[in-house]
Amino acid sequence: MTNAIIQLPDSGIQQVNAAIDHYNTLVLFMQRSLREGLDYGKIKGCGDKPILFKPGAEKIATLFGLRESLTRLTAIQDFTGKDYNEPFFFYEYKCTLTDRSGITIAECIGSCNSWEEKYRYRTSERTCPECGAAAIKRSNYADQKTGDKGWYCHTKSGGCNAKFHSTDPQIVSQQQGKVLNEHVFDQVNTIDKMSQKRAFVGAVILAANASNFFAVEHTEIQTIDADWEPQEEIGSAAHLERVPVVGEETKDQGQINRERIRLVIEKTRHTLAQVKQMAGKTADHLNDEEMQVLINQLLIDWGRTHHHVSVEIARQLIGEIRAEQPRITDNNLILRFAQRCSEALSEQVPVRRQPTTVGGVSID
Repeated sequence: MTNAIIQLPDSGIQQVNAAIDHYNTLVLFMQRSLREGLDYGKIKGCGDKPILFKPGAEKIATLFGLRESLTRLTAIQDFTGKDYNEPFFFYEYKCTLTDRSGITIAECIGSCNSWEEKYRYRTSERTCPECGAAAIKRSNYADQKTGDKGWYCHTKSGGCNAKFHSTDPQIVSQQQGKVLNEHVFDQVNTIDKMSQKRAFVGAVILAANASNFFAVEHTEIQTIDADWEPQEEIGSAAHLERVPVVGEETKDQGQINRERIRLVIEKTRHTLAQVKQMAGKTADHLNDEEMQVLINQLLIDWGRTHHHVSVEIARQLIGEIRAEQPRITDNNLILRFAQRCSEALSEQVPVRRQPTTVGGVSID
């Protein structure tokens, strides 16, 4: 047995490089566009690994052109407590993410139920029998006549300043601390939406290969996966180097150029006649620098006609992307350019995201 590395064919190296570019695109996007506290953040009691919130997941889904579809798998709604001895609600959804061609990229199941601690219990405080305010305090001073350190309704907490004896059953009989939430019916819709959100965020993490940076958001119930380990910090995540393709220089340049043009015009919907007019010559006679200029022109025109940004803004966005990632592949350049165009446009005109559907029916 030797330690020699198996030589991959060119097609295999290209797949490796595509994965590396995908990773680098995600890192740059997170460092540039995601905001801590809004798109992701840390939850007390859940370690140092940040949690991806729904707004951040929506931005990553937009970056990679992912469309969501939610299917309800399970719904238990026991309003009377007949089956579970107390009201119980459980919802389970499957989120499917597809690309622009309709191909499934990732699926994830998320659930939520009313017996999770944050929904099942509430903190009970003593309320005033006179005014109903949760403002009952124990006095630190003895009554001058009786010597009793009784209870009073605190006016600065919204109370009425009523006084009660320390043994008054109206006060001492009230349960205090963590009690069953008798208002759980007010949270049924919240529980339903939470299960949908968990499925969506989990699917985005899977689709974007972002588990190196984020834990799934069901840590909101103060638990984390058993195999969780601290991972890479978003702000200090390093880029990966692409694998050099052995013998790339011996390939036919014209064929390489035609493949690159074919990829770009599939996205931009230009015709070969338009490409030839922009280039001024055939693909066989374009060098790398000329190909880059041509692709830039195609994307600038696409940004103007499809994304409705000005030529100046489109040119600026492409320049920024190429400066950040000089060896970016054409496919990832297109993805990042489309995302940057959407961000630039959102600063001027509100953009409505794709509707969320359950069983083919919009729930927005």
